[in-house]
Amino acid sequence: MAEFLGSAGGIGYLRGMSGPSPLRNTTFRRLFAAQALALVGMGLTTVALALLAYELDPAQAGLVLGGALGLKMVVKVFVAPIAGAYANRLPRRALLGSLDLFRAGLVALYPFIDATWQVYTLVAVIAAAEGAFNPLFQATIPDVLKDEGQYTKALSYSRVAFDLENVASPLLAALFLGFATYDLLFELNAVAFLLSAALLFVGRLPTPDREDVREVLPAFQKVTRGLRLYFASRELRGVFVLYFAIATGSATAIVATVLYVKSGLGLADTQVALAMTGFGAGSIFAALLLPRLLDRVSDLSVMLGGGGIIGAALVLSAGTPSFPVFIFLWALMGLGTAIAMTPVGRVITRASVSGHRAELFAAQYALSHCAWLVLYPLVGVLVGVFSFSVSFAIFAAFALVATAATYFTWRG
Repeated sequence: MAEFLGSAGGIGYLRGMSGPSPLRNTTFRRLFAAQALALVGMGLTTVALALLAYELDPAQAGLVLGGALGLKMVVKVFVAPIAGAYANRLPRRALLGSLDLFRAGLVALYPFIDATWQVYTLVAVIAAAEGAFNPLFQATIPDVLKDEGQYTKALSYSRVAFDLENVASPLLAALFLGFATYDLLFELNAVAFLLSAALLFVGRLPTPDREDVREVLPAFQKVTRGLRLYFASRELRGVFVLYFAIATGSATAIVATVLYVKSGLGLADTQVALAMTGFGAGSIFAALLLPRLLDRVSDLSVMLGGGGIIGAALVLSAGTPSFPVFIFLWALMGLGTAIAMTPVGRVITRASVSGHRAELFAAQYALSHCAWLVLYPLVGVLVGVFSFSVSFAIFAAFALVATAATYFTWRG
């Protein structure tokens, strides 16, 4: 869920921008609808994957889920820069649609899994497809929307789609789990990918100009240029550090929720989905709060505040709360996560020129996933070794230290 926000723009852009809505553009409207369908589908799979890991091995569910999601991050970290470097050389409509079809076929295999190694294999292959799809999708939007204001709005709309996915998917999961097993969630995700592919295959997508795709650097230098540009910016180095606080919150929400709700509180699958919905609801509230907040407070202050909220929510969670309180704390953590992430698109846009923007967004996508690469397996290991109280306290300390380190990195 939340790890996909690493490459999205900020909803704060919506305030005060003039010009027509990007949704008036037919091509962007199709792309946005395809994105929303894919996100909702993947949200269903996030819930179902946690339940699948628990069914395969309840005692090691946290370790299995954390390891699988950590593997997913490894694949994305390596694939995304390559895809970002060569995105403008690829036939966009055919590739994007084909990747959605490929993901649909893979997700449909999940109900037939009966071993942990199969989980790891499917997660890795799907992650490779995502790592290729997302930078190419992001590189397409600026060519569809040439106007800077419309493009910025489009980034914000994408962020809203991610926030809605965090709420809609768990709610839908809770609804379907009321009368069916979690296998249905995987199949619904496959259908969502098929619909997304159909939208991508319809119509045309812009073709980059020849000068934009001409190779001027050796392959290694081209693939790593976005990373080099990223780390040349002091502010973006601070963003990279902050993502370790962000990933602490979202990884805990994804990996530890099923364990705390089912093993700690003795509740059912539906309550797992409802707890995850709390996290998404907090993110939606942040979307309503941030436009005015960003008008009065600097991006850095907002981001640091988000990291502090994540740490506070985890500190309070160490008190082994009841289920209603747990949902509230997860909503608080979703609020902090969204507040910390939202200004990132603004920072990237200020740090880049249009010719290198796809590479910088690909670098952000890969580097943000480095944080989840560390935190997913770490959360899985710690909740398997320590009590929930001790684990949540450790996660809180980690989030707060990363938030403090962000300030010193940003200020240089």
